[in-house]
Order: sequence, then C-alpha cells, then structure tokens
Amino acid sequence: MTPPLSPAESLRVVIGRRLAAVSAVFIIIVSLLMATNRYLLNTIDPLDTPALKTLSEKLERDGENAELRQQVRELDWLARRAFFVRQWQLETGASLLGVAGVVFLLSLQLMASGRRPTPTPQPASGRDNRFWRSAARARRVIAISGALILLAAWGLHLRIGGQSRTPNPMPTAPQPGHSPATNPPLAPETLIEPLAGAGEWPFFRGPGGLGIAREADPPIAWDGATGTGVLWKTEVPRGGFNSPVVWGNRVYLAGADEQTREVYGYDADTGVRLWTADTEGVPGAPATPPEVTSDTGYAAPSLATDGRRVIAIFGTGVILGLDAEGRRLWARHLGTPGNPYGHASSLLILRNLVFVQFDHTGGSSVKALDVETGQDRWEQSREGAISWASPILTDADGRLRLILSAAPMVAAYDALTGAELWMQDVLSNEIGASPAYANGRVFAANRYAQAVALDVASGDVIWSSTDLDLPDAGSPVADGNHLFMPTSDGTFSCIAAADGSRIWRHEFDTGGYGSPILAAGRIYWITADGRTRIFKAAETFELIAEPDLGEASVCTPAAVGRRLYIRGVKHLFCIGPK
Repeated sequence: MTPPLSPAESLRVVIGRRLAAVSAVFIIIVSLLMATNRYLLNTIDPLDTPALKTLSEKLERDGENAELRQQVRELDWLARRAFFVRQWQLETGASLLGVAGVVFLLSLQLMASGRRPTPTPQPASGRDNRFWRSAARARRVIAISGALILLAAWGLHLRIGGQSRTPNPMPTAPQPGHSPATNPPLAPETLIEPLAGAGEWPFFRGPGGLGIAREADPPIAWDGATGTGVLWKTEVPRGGFNSPVVWGNRVYLAGADEQTREVYGYDADTGVRLWTADTEGVPGAPATPPEVTSDTGYAAPSLATDGRRVIAIFGTGVILGLDAEGRRLWARHLGTPGNPYGHASSLLILRNLVFVQFDHTGGSSVKALDVETGQDRWEQSREGAISWASPILTDADGRLRLILSAAPMVAAYDALTGAELWMQDVLSNEIGASPAYANGRVFAANRYAQAVALDVASGDVIWSSTDLDLPDAGSPVADGNHLFMPTSDGTFSCIAAADGSRIWRHEFDTGGYGSPILAAGRIYWITADGRTRIFKAAETFELIAEPDLGEASVCTPAAVGRRLYIRGVKHLFCIGPK
C-alpha cells in the first residue's frame, strides 16, 4: 500500500496539475489563433489588395497626380504594416508555443516528483495488472504528447521564420560549352586588379555598395518640373525599381514587365539612349515569369559594371552579361527564385568576378561568376530565409570580404575563394536593408529586429539596440563616426557608430524606399514624392535643401563628379551644371 503524501508533495502535485492545465489551454488557444492568422495570410494577402492595385494602375496613367500618389503611398504603408504585423504575430506565437510546451513538460515532471513511488504490482490479480498497465500507458501518452507539442512548436517556428537549417543549393543550369559546377575557384594570383575607381558609380549604392561618393560634389538645387539645374531628362521605356549605375560617359538601367526584360545604355552627357538589350532565348528561362508584387517587379536589382562589362539580373532568375555597347557576352538561368515579392538583391563586381546573392525558398546561396563567361567560380550554400538586401564589399586589413544580410544572420565570405569567415545570428523578419560599413565596423539593421555593429574581422558583436527607428527598405550609410538610417515612413536617424546611441532623429513629411548616400559631407535621400532631402552629415540635424524631381521616385541616386543621376517612375534625370 502506498503511504499518504506529505503536505509538500501534495502541493507539488497540485501546482503541477494546475500548470499543466493552464499551459495546455494556452497551447490550444495560441495554436488556433496562429492557424487562423496563417489562413488569413494565405488567403487574403495584404500586399495584393484590389484597392492598391487599382490606385497603382491609376498612378501609372497619371504619374503627376500628387494626391493620388499620396493615397498610394499611404495604402501601401498600411498594407506593409499589416503584413509585417501578421508575420510578427506568427513568429511570436511560435515562440510562445515553444515556451508553453516546456512549461507543460515541466509541470508533468513536477506532478511526478510529488508522488511516492508505487510498489511493484504482483501478478496474482489480473484486474490489478490491467490497472497498472493502464496507468503506465497513460504516463507514456502524456509524455509523448508533451514531446509532440514541443516538436510542433519548433516546427512552426522554423516554418514561419522561413528558415531551412539544411538548405540545398539550387542546381546551376548547364551552359553551352562548359560545366560550371566543376570549375575550381580562381587562385588569387590569376585575378586581374580591381577596376572600380572611387570616381565611378558602378553598383547599387556606388563603390563597394557602401553608399559613399568620396570624390563627388553633387548639386543641392534643381527643379525637375521647370528644368532648372537639370542637364537632361529622358524617358525610360519600361519601369523598374533598380537604380542607375555609371561608368565614364555611360549610364545603365534595366526595365521590365511581364512580357519583356531589358537593359538600357545611355550617353551620360546627353541622355540619348544608345542601345537596348533583351533576355530573349536564354536556355532554361521560364516561359511564364513567376508572380511578383507591383512594388518589386521583375527589374528590382541594380546592375553592375566595370566599364567593359555590364551585368544584369532579373526576377525570372535570368542573369545577363553584356559589353559596353550592349552586345551579349553570355546569359544563363540560375533557377526561378522562390520569392513572394520578387528577387531584389543587386550585383557587385570585383576584378573578374560578379557576385550574386540568391537567397530564396529553393535553397539560399551566394556565388561568384566569371564576368567574361558567366561560369561559376565559387558557390557557397547559405542557411537563412529569403533576403531582399544586397551584398557589400570591404577591404579592411588587406582582406577582401563579401558581406551579406539575411534572416537570421549577417555573414562574411572571402570574396576571392567564397570561404565563410564568420556568421552571426543577429537579425529576424524580412530583410530589405543592406549592410553598411566604415572603420572596421559592419552595421546591419532591420525593422521588427534590431540594429547591430559587428567587428569586420571577427564578426564579434560590438553593440546592439532595439530602441531605434529601424529601416525596412532603404539601407543605412556610415561615415566612421555616425550611422545614418532611414525608414519608409519618413523618420531619419543619426546613430553613434561607436556605441549605438541615438544622436538625433528627424521626421520628414514623406517617407521613401530608396537608400541615402553620402557625398561632400552631405546626406542625399530621395523620398517617394520625388524630393531629395539634403542635410549635413553631422552631430546635429541641419537641412540644406529639398529640391523636387517633379515625379515620384523610389530609387537611390548615383553621384559622379558634380552630377546626380536619378531615376523617377518614368524618366532618367541628370542633375548638374550645363
């Protein structure tokens, strides 16, 4: 006969039983809420509402309507906020399920610890044997149920976070005349010297993708509507959210729609379009392009050039190598990106390598292709979710590093070999903002996550903060002492690069999706209404000017010499002296 429980043992049993009941009810409620939220997110996409589509179509026909543009901007902001809030709710719910599952198991353990060991039943009575077998089965069922709850919560966490801890790299489409998968990495001594000079703007956000124009002194006054301060203005045949890249007397852009993907080459002095190249006839390219959202499209990634070659990538997964006259050198299909909005990561070139960040649901990777042939030089599979950020290049302590952001990590790779140098899990949610770099520090930030500073050599966290206005689309830029961060709703912040403390914040009346650049001690940031907010890169906020382009823009300006090249929704502008 089992002796009666002591008061302490009875209390443990009661507490364990109540905790188990409460945690079980909590798990059921949260699971139902998450299932409902997931169903709504799958059936009613806040980013694809009929109202937003209708207004966007009207804006395409009437791009000068300021009131309509404001309505589209406000509705788009609300749609994005609704989407990210739902995503946050799902991720938070998954975490809560995991915690509740642990509490449930611990409560079962607490109940068990409060019970006296039962004597071993004797086989004399068949009825007694049935009782003990039933009790043992009940305990096993409870234990297995608790384990299943924990596994389900962890599975939901991985599913909702969009992460695959063992992603498979996307197979490379075979190219005529070569087998990319078997090519060894180039030895450093076989590479030609870097070509991208500080006076050019060869990539998204300029040299290294860092947003810094070291040798430029762009204008601070113009009026796109009247033509004051505008050297030239030319229409772009097809839309796209990529930003201009510039080398010498050439400006390059891409445009696309559901039918056609194109690259354009312009004379930088006159604005004359010199050539157009398309993506027709690329082996393996899908006959029907993947679905993309209207705010990303098929031509979101900016091009890369070294002056002799121009490389473009589109939302279909087609990457194209051209010479400076628009003649095709090579083309290949990397695989159709699994991306709910559309592929948006821009390209970089170093020596004779072009770098592609290809983070998507089919298996994330970063790869380097030969700019002359398109052959794979190295490829590194990556853990993590889809990313819309673009890579950056740094050359600290004599080592060339390629740095990428994608939830949950910031990672550094040897740019010449592809070897992973370090990785830090410091981000979450959907990553649209690219990293920044200055004076040995890598900066990464994303809304609904945090801002961090990492040591470029080791990857160690220098500081982190959640108490800041964090970017969701536009990327930060750093000057060594300060980190400047935009948000799509118009808040702009200056952060101390050393410790992450806020120095100042300013709220503009309009937000934007483009990234700020730093030139001649000034920040240039284009908001969605087409105004460029120009202010000092200093300890105190001092607005210099707000010149108006005369049409909406969501892109990042290119600063070369005394000129700015800006893409509007319909036109390409060159701002500068005549």
